[in-house]
Amino acid sequence: MPGPLPSDRSDPDIAVPVRFAAPGDGQGGGGQGGQLLYLGLFILLLAFFILLNSVSHFHDEKVGAVIRSVDDAFSSQALLTGAPGDRQQSLREAARAVRDLGDLIRAELPLAKVEAGQEAGTLFIALPAAALFSGDGQSIRPDQQGLMDRIARVLEPRGSGVAVRAEILFAAPDDADTGPLVARAGSLARALTALGADAPSLSVGLEKGQRAGGMRLLFTIHGSGGQ
Repeated sequence: MPGPLPSDRSDPDIAVPVRFAAPGDGQGGGGQGGQLLYLGLFILLLAFFILLNSVSHFHDEKVGAVIRSVDDAFSSQALLTGAPGDRQQSLREAARAVRDLGDLIRAELPLAKVEAGQEAGTLFIALPAAALFSGDGQSIRPDQQGLMDRIARVLEPRGSGVAVRAEILFAAPDDADTGPLVARAGSLARALTALGADAPSLSVGLEKGQRAGGMRLLFTIHGSGGQ
């Protein structure tokens, strides 16, 4: 039986593995591996949330419509926040619109007579029909299209049961042919509704026994006190 090889003999076919110890090897290496795993998981979650945020988006119009619907449905919320759907807010906006219309007519039509009624939001206007119409026809004067737009905005539909109503009367002598005046009144009503005025809030007609060539406009606010 052959004896053991001498310790100083070396075999070139036998490879001895060599291991280089890295700093922190041993028990510390397990801690470093845990930190790397935690860091990788954190980066993965961060990338997921970045991707989720990039593919998600808000529809501002839809969100706004939902918020307005909720405000209108719950009156207590409207009272607390002073939202546009609030009844008192709508009344204040209507009164301000009527007042601003009176100021505009005073500035644009010097021949017009403008009076504010004793009740808030009431406006009385008397003016020559020629201030709005071209000649004796039914066409609105081009330089008064801005005023027509402002009148239509005052009469536009409002929320919370509040409405500004207008009664427009054309002076008609007793012996005058009312056909042209009726056509002019209808033309004015159609022009205002085409600009956005609320048709049920607009009334036009003739005022018998008055001097020809004049017209009167009466604006009132309805919605307070059960009106």
